[in-house]
Amino acid sequence: MKHSVYDYSYEMRQLRNKRISFVLMLTISIILFLTLFLNFVLFPVWVHSESMDPDIPKNSAVFVAPMLRNPKRGDVVYLSRLDDENQSVPKSFLNELAEFFTLQQIYPFGYTQRITGKPSLRRVVGLPGDTIYMKDYVLYVKPADQNLFLTEFELAEKSYNVHIYSIPAEWDNMGATGVMQKRVLGDDEYFVLADNRTESSDSRLWGCIPPQRIKGKAILEYFPFNKIRLF
Repeated sequence: MKHSVYDYSYEMRQLRNKRISFVLMLTISIILFLTLFLNFVLFPVWVHSESMDPDIPKNSAVFVAPMLRNPKRGDVVYLSRLDDENQSVPKSFLNELAEFFTLQQIYPFGYTQRITGKPSLRRVVGLPGDTIYMKDYVLYVKPADQNLFLTEFELAEKSYNVHIYSIPAEWDNMGATGVMQKRVLGDDEYFVLADNRTESSDSRLWGCIPPQRIKGKAILEYFPFNKIRLF
């Protein structure tokens, strides 16, 4: 029967136990740190679609600040899944860890393939209390404290680009509409749009977004590295 040095040395056993305890405490500390970091400081989001093209193209990556959940007009926000399917705390935690380390490439307890079954980036164009309508894929907005309609671009604090294709007349009833009648947003309603207006889904199909759906604000595009910029 073979014996190890730990069988004979109390001090060695103590040292081994201290090392094991240290590794366990370090692992727990890292997990707690990542949990707090992901929930309160910053997390990365990999862009899988062309919905925010041209400013945030497919296969780019952005950092989202989860504490910034009161968006201004023109801000890009990260929205939670819209299908009301809730996951248990352990599954949600494992998903968040996998999202962080793989840039949203792997979800152990994945999202559905439905459009509303995945988080998404969208631009806030209408704020609570606004009166809005759409013409030729451009939103016209009358804020609650103003009397005149202005385009979304005139009201936004920062400039941005949208992608609008020429659509054949026979496609008028296909895809996301470019025309909307006037409506007034409620006190807890945000109207969000994709920058790729012709091909993407947003509040035109989903309806207005309540504030609890906003998981954070995009603050930095960090990939590709030659196009790093602040929003």
